[in-house]
Amino acid sequence: MRIKHWLRQSLLGALAVSGLAIAGSTAIAQTTEGLTIFGGIDAEHRLSYFIDYNERRSTRARYYLRIAGRKIPQEVLELQIAYPEAFEENGGYFTNATVEVREGTGRGGAAIATDEIVFNTEDNLIEIYPEDPLPANSSIVVVISSVRNPNRYGNHFFTLDVLYQGGVIREFVGIWPLEVAAERPGDV
Repeated sequence: MRIKHWLRQSLLGALAVSGLAIAGSTAIAQTTEGLTIFGGIDAEHRLSYFIDYNERRSTRARYYLRIAGRKIPQEVLELQIAYPEAFEENGGYFTNATVEVREGTGRGGAAIATDEIVFNTEDNLIEIYPEDPLPANSSIVVVISSVRNPNRYGNHFFTLDVLYQGGVIREFVGIWPLEVAAERPGDV
């Protein structure tokens, strides 16, 4: 009788622990660069990100697009973020979105003043012109708030090109492999 009771309690405990481990992993997955088994983006070109309110059709999604200091070897005059056509084709848009550039890592620190931000929906571009050149080797975070997420889940590759001080053309820096609309309403 004691063995049956012990087995039942052990089995329930193991199920509870495994359930907690699985539930906790989804929140962690939204803060990392993901796991790529075959293909995908080379690690040297992959940029990290975080998304708040990452639900389908959410109009309050907030994207934290991180750029590590090692990716910016010179002063930057302009940031250009290209997003895929599929983002808008599936119902995502930036109509009411606001963009902020912040110093630091994670969700960023102090705001960096911008001269102009242009949403070019015809070419699927977001152009950011800082007031002063962004210093070399400094980590920054581009925060895009009030994004309308697409109607369904999808991986969308947002590409970053920058214009360096003294440069004449924009240069490729990396790609954010965004996993958009990954949460369902009610997920924690």
